[in-house]
Amino acid sequence: MRKQSHSCSGFLFFLTLVTSVNFMRRWLIGLFLLCQGGVHAQLQTVSFTSIDWKMRNTEAPTPDSLARFIASNYTTQLEKVRAAYSWITSHIGYNTGMYKPGKVSVKYPFDPMDTAAIWPSGDEMVARKVMLRKEAVCDGYSKLFKVICTYAGVEAVVVQGYGRTTGMGSQKFRTNHTWNAVRIDSAWYLLDVTWASGYINFRDEFVSSQNDEYFLTPPGQFIQEHYPEDLRWTLLSQPPTVSEFKKMPFRSKNFIKYDFMAFSPSGGVIEAAVGDTISFSLQVKSSERRKRISPDSFVDTASFSTWPLSAFIKPENEKGNDVYYSYIVQPGREWVNLIYNDDVVMRYRVNVVYKNAETLVGN
Repeated sequence: MRKQSHSCSGFLFFLTLVTSVNFMRRWLIGLFLLCQGGVHAQLQTVSFTSIDWKMRNTEAPTPDSLARFIASNYTTQLEKVRAAYSWITSHIGYNTGMYKPGKVSVKYPFDPMDTAAIWPSGDEMVARKVMLRKEAVCDGYSKLFKVICTYAGVEAVVVQGYGRTTGMGSQKFRTNHTWNAVRIDSAWYLLDVTWASGYINFRDEFVSSQNDEYFLTPPGQFIQEHYPEDLRWTLLSQPPTVSEFKKMPFRSKNFIKYDFMAFSPSGGVIEAAVGDTISFSLQVKSSERRKRISPDSFVDTASFSTWPLSAFIKPENEKGNDVYYSYIVQPGREWVNLIYNDDVVMRYRVNVVYKNAETLVGN
């Protein structure tokens, strides 16, 4: 599975960092760390089955009408947030053709005589367009979520930043994605309705598949793939630097699908010489669960050999819920991809060090 099309190429702003670290940290601690963990704890016990079912089977023409429906059926902020999230992930598809070469901009109908078209904000204009078209890219997803929440009486913001995708290191580190922060019972939480809505397969088709790993995700986990322009929205008292973020190993959506609990090495960039052996390990929550999960049917593992800069390795050994890999460093191979159940789940960068001039010339 890929999520590379989920990056929003229309955002070309370079990352800007907060200049006063001390002020930023005081802001973070005072604003965001209040009651952290309350909702995360609830998520372990609360069932959203009935909310999800109702929202999947609810139609609404506009953000305000949908918000009224939500407010009339649910009372807590957590329920309202889940309802908005569930409706969007089940009704809005990803616009895979938005940034294809030669794509003509979509023109939305506008009737100047329609008083309902006099919208109070640009965000609401985008939100209404998304509900009309039933498709969006990340900007539309995040603004629709914000507008619905606002109408339902829940505070939410759109966050811009860098979303780490499956691109093989070719992407510049700049703003390419948007997501949301939402305030529930006096504390802030993070979610990405775009990536939670599904994924892009190897035919460049959007596959609707709700992924709750991106719903109110703990900040320490969310930062693995999302780096905001404004570091307050990491919701971390000590956010990683850009350099630290870029050195984290890439975890694909398959990593989440199989519910891995831990991995080693923790750093995503490994320096090794040709002929060295690198050991990797993964810990899955339940090895039995793999038997009930099918690998991505659109990926032909035989095609992996055609990727010249990448090595794809399968488990060498499994003991209980622990999975072990080893890789002998080869010249010219810059990326090591770990395969589990015929799915690529993680990727590491290998900086190859040549021990002597003879090795360098020979390769």
